[in-house]
Amino acid sequence: MTTLLDRLSTTRGIFRTTVLIKRVNVLTLLVSAYVVLLPFQIPINNNINAAPADAFLLLILVLAPGLLKYRKPVWTIWHFALLMTFAVSTFVTALDVGDLSNYVWLNKDVGLLLLILSYAAITSVVADWGQVRYILRLFTISVVIQNQVAVGAFLMAYFSGVNVEPLFTSYGGQRLSGVLFDANAYGGLLALAFMICEGASWGRSPLFRGGLLLYCRLSLGVGLLFAFSRSAWISVFVSILLLCAFRPNKGIKFALAGMTAAPCLLLLMGHRFMLIVESMAGRPEQGVSRFQLIRDAWAQFVQHPLLGGGLGSSAANEGTVVHNTALWFLADFGILGFAVLLTFLGWFFVAGWSAYRYAPRNQKPVALALLLGHTAMFTLAMGIEGFYQRHWWVVFALIASSSAIARRRVCKRPNERFAESKVLHDLPEQHQY
Repeated sequence: MTTLLDRLSTTRGIFRTTVLIKRVNVLTLLVSAYVVLLPFQIPINNNINAAPADAFLLLILVLAPGLLKYRKPVWTIWHFALLMTFAVSTFVTALDVGDLSNYVWLNKDVGLLLLILSYAAITSVVADWGQVRYILRLFTISVVIQNQVAVGAFLMAYFSGVNVEPLFTSYGGQRLSGVLFDANAYGGLLALAFMICEGASWGRSPLFRGGLLLYCRLSLGVGLLFAFSRSAWISVFVSILLLCAFRPNKGIKFALAGMTAAPCLLLLMGHRFMLIVESMAGRPEQGVSRFQLIRDAWAQFVQHPLLGGGLGSSAANEGTVVHNTALWFLADFGILGFAVLLTFLGWFFVAGWSAYRYAPRNQKPVALALLLGHTAMFTLAMGIEGFYQRHWWVVFALIASSSAIARRRVCKRPNERFAESKVLHDLPEQHQY
């Protein structure tokens, strides 16, 4: 179940070999459960959804706090600057309002601490490439299986009119929303899983092969279409462009797949489906329009340019969140908070490129998949408030760990790298560093 590997040296005659032994670890089990449950939420009321995955983060504090490790290469000054930014903004809100709503201290402050804890837990577990692959596979398979059920619910509503909304669908059964109960957030989840599959689908050691890869592609691709999330579509398009820059032949494959899949889908779904596509693609905004939210957020930033209006101020003024992470930071945290956000996210682009550059050849697809996943979520965050998406923080943790693993290998002496490469050549793929 776990991929924590201990290295033991044994001597047989004059030959020295390295044996890798798996050891069950409580922290790994809890992190695995957290990753598996990422696609699920439970509605508490109209404003708050509870994530079962967070329960396993709290169990980490109870059952395995001593297994959390501080790995210096995966932490930067910007992680701590982010915490300070939220602390100052919460103080500004308390001074201005005289009180902290549940939205501010529970959703935002405690929510950020849980995300930081998830980052710390994953970076404590992931110490080699085998563990990076393990977490990615676990996450992707969990999303694919849950999405298969959601697609079934969508098709049932489409063909028979039996709608189980709000479970799995929304908009009267016309949009896929999974168990996140938000079609845009669910589209982002599918976009990330899809780009992980595609980004790591080449080379000698792809993340998935053959029939399983095809199954993941079909499930996630259909789910993305049925979610009708324009933000998710754009994020996938931008990420595919980046993938084609690294792997030009992928562009031809995507074009051929699209030309083949489109007629088959229309034949299966019938003419009525085109009417739904047209309706959903051109649907009007519900409630306050995004452009109005953007204008109001910018106006709030102009009034409080340095520190912003305080954490939760834009949501309190509009009754809803700004559907743009950058503008939300400008409105609530000011130019200083916005600078911290950009530097924080930019560090992971640099670390992702570093991981790809220095990764062993058979692990470059995995490093590229993480870079594409980060690109997809970054683009998505321009259309929704994506900062608190838990799966994005899983990508953060895996990018930081991958960069540290790749650089650690580069820093070894040439004879050590050669000896390690000979050992890894004889190991199963899932145990490779």
